[in-house]
Amino acid sequence: MSESDSVAVPAGPGEIIGHAGRRSGLSRALERGAEFVVVIALVGELVAMFGNVVLRAAFNSSLLWSLEVSELALVVMTFIGGAIAYPRDQHISLQVVIQRVPPAWRPALDALACWQVFAVALLGGRLFWQMMLSRWDQQTPYLGLGEIWFAIPMIAGMALLAFFSLERAFRQSARVALGSGLVLAAVVAVVVAIWWTIGLQLRDHAVGITFLVFIVQCLLGVPIGFALLLGSATYLAVSQTVPLSVIPTNMQNGISSFVMLAIPFFILAGYLMTEGGLSRRLMDFIIMLVSRFRGGMMQVIVVTMYIMSGISGSKLADVAAVANTMNRVMAGEGYELSETAAVLSACAVMGETVPPSIAMLVLASVTTLSIGAMFVAGLLPAAVMAACLMALIWFRSRGRKGSAQRYSPVEKLRAGLIALPALVAPVILVGGIVTGIATPTEVSSTAVVYALVLSVIFYRSLGLRQFLRVVSHTASQAGMVLFITATATAFSWSLTIARMPQRIVELFGMLHGSGSLFMLATIVTLVAMGALLEGLPALLIFGPLLLPVTAAFGIPPLQYGIVLVIAMGFGAFSPPIGVGFFVTCAICGTTAEEVTRHMLPYLVILAIGLLLVAFVPWFSLVLPQLLHMA
Repeated sequence: MSESDSVAVPAGPGEIIGHAGRRSGLSRALERGAEFVVVIALVGELVAMFGNVVLRAAFNSSLLWSLEVSELALVVMTFIGGAIAYPRDQHISLQVVIQRVPPAWRPALDALACWQVFAVALLGGRLFWQMMLSRWDQQTPYLGLGEIWFAIPMIAGMALLAFFSLERAFRQSARVALGSGLVLAAVVAVVVAIWWTIGLQLRDHAVGITFLVFIVQCLLGVPIGFALLLGSATYLAVSQTVPLSVIPTNMQNGISSFVMLAIPFFILAGYLMTEGGLSRRLMDFIIMLVSRFRGGMMQVIVVTMYIMSGISGSKLADVAAVANTMNRVMAGEGYELSETAAVLSACAVMGETVPPSIAMLVLASVTTLSIGAMFVAGLLPAAVMAACLMALIWFRSRGRKGSAQRYSPVEKLRAGLIALPALVAPVILVGGIVTGIATPTEVSSTAVVYALVLSVIFYRSLGLRQFLRVVSHTASQAGMVLFITATATAFSWSLTIARMPQRIVELFGMLHGSGSLFMLATIVTLVAMGALLEGLPALLIFGPLLLPVTAAFGIPPLQYGIVLVIAMGFGAFSPPIGVGFFVTCAICGTTAEEVTRHMLPYLVILAIGLLLVAFVPWFSLVLPQLLHMA
């Protein structure tokens, strides 16, 4: 498994049905064509954003049209990139039920999930077509681009998804594929009949029906992004509050934030640094410094994951980069792979608040929190959790000394000089944002160029073929993240007009204003939802709903945002059903059962660290206050 392949999230119905039959030549050709379009969009966005940085630094000017180009590129990456992520099994789905049904049932359930994606794609295509017709005469202010250019990628993405899902369903036998399609058609017919009979009487139960549809979709293995889109449509159709035509607008609004432009760049920068050898050189240096301590190689993983989290915004990319190097080293030191996977999962939770974090970028984009303040606020809580993990490793390693290999001061100095460019990267990323020299998007584009220069010129370890593979993987990975962000925004908006924030306030009113009970309830909710829905969807749904409630309990929103991010990561990387946990097990080549046995002590210490951050605001607020950011 290559580094770029290992970070793909194995999810979705294709995880099982991919073995049922080969993809057609047409399917592969369409994927390659769509990939070319998304790569051009990604490179075009990079040129526009970095060109803006250079122009502003050299001439104190800016490219006024760069934002329009970047927004169009972002729409292309979201919908066409999200489409090509589907046949690559990069869309996240809940597989806990599918994996526990009898094997004979799985092909039919997988085909049923494909048909549901097909139906959602048709619905989305129809809505986006209506949006294009309504904006036919509108133009952007600087380049004069017709607004239809923003709708075309949406329609094309839905068409690709419809084709990929249909082709995927028929990779099973025709009998299974057609039988599953007929079952879904029969269910839809029953639902329509019920609607025509008692539809008006269901309006008061719209929220309950929406959550029921969403949960059933997730349990059946439908990727979460599509379940969120269908959930939004379900609420609007049942409640009849506003027309379904608002869904495309809300999806576009979900990715139109300037902060969202940074997500593809941070993902690309992290992958470039991994493929370009920066990560390996960084780990070599840390091994020389830390490995002789008690529990040395475990301590190396904690320190490396903290620093790596400051380079890549993707925790799965961090896990893959560290595991690909450390698995061999750990085996040589006598550690079990399952124990390595347990420490990596625990460190991924710790690293969720180390900037640049995609989770923090997404939360800031859908709330009023400052991304710069969040980046600064997350440093110390992550350090607290890292210290907790290192203390536990030290305590549990009483019978295991550190590495026996010794390194001379000259060797350490040489390794430090080689690793220095990688160590400087987090300082550039965070420092540029905190000081206000550049926006997160500009900093992220600079990080990509910095990684390219180091990988190609300084280390000379990145060739053209590797670069193209990294850009291709980034295109689909970023597309998956952005697609989930867009659909989750529409879903969250639907819950907002259903007065869910007010209902939450009323529900938590039973806590009699106790901020401690509210914080505990939040942690339990986000841990559970982070495990069930994967991290980002849980954060996107509950972040906008819960953050406004903090004022009633006297909790600082910035601290609360940090707690949300950590609790989300706790659920995503914890057994028994955390998606990140299962991906880590797969990357390390071990089983969930073996890792869970080693993971339990780390979960306890992570819970203690999370509670410290939740009930001691100083950890989250001291640095932003010192820098006058909070």
